[in-house]
Amino acid sequence: MSSDPTGPSAQAAREMLQEAGRLGAASRAGASWPHINMLLGLGAISSLSLLPFWLVGQFNESLIALPMIAMLVWLAIFMGFMLANGRSTKLGFTRRWMTFMGIWAGLWILGTIVGLVFFPGSLWFFIAVSSAITANSVIGAWREVRA
Repeated sequence: MSSDPTGPSAQAAREMLQEAGRLGAASRAGASWPHINMLLGLGAISSLSLLPFWLVGQFNESLIALPMIAMLVWLAIFMGFMLANGRSTKLGFTRRWMTFMGIWAGLWILGTIVGLVFFPGSLWFFIAVSSAITANSVIGAWREVRA
């Protein structure tokens, strides 16, 4: 920059704008990986925990805390990683993120409450909901990577 009190020259201003644009693009590119990993991890732990819910229901329902504790430990790990490393996100992340999280929540409620109350002995139900959670998580992560 020049020492002129009226401001930078036209060339210096162009260079600063180009640098700002480059830095802005660099801060967004690839910055959502912790959030994408969180989405994949949430899908993995929630879909895989539905199958032990069914299994516990077949033998001893008092053991339901075991898969829940394992799930919560992994959820804390994924959340901690996302919060510690997710300093910035890609543009437009909020709308897609909320859509996939809403779908995940609906499926999770379907699998846990509806499954455990109305279909406790139906392995097919837990497999179907688990597969839907997996598909939602993979599609959501794929869309975020491509955004």
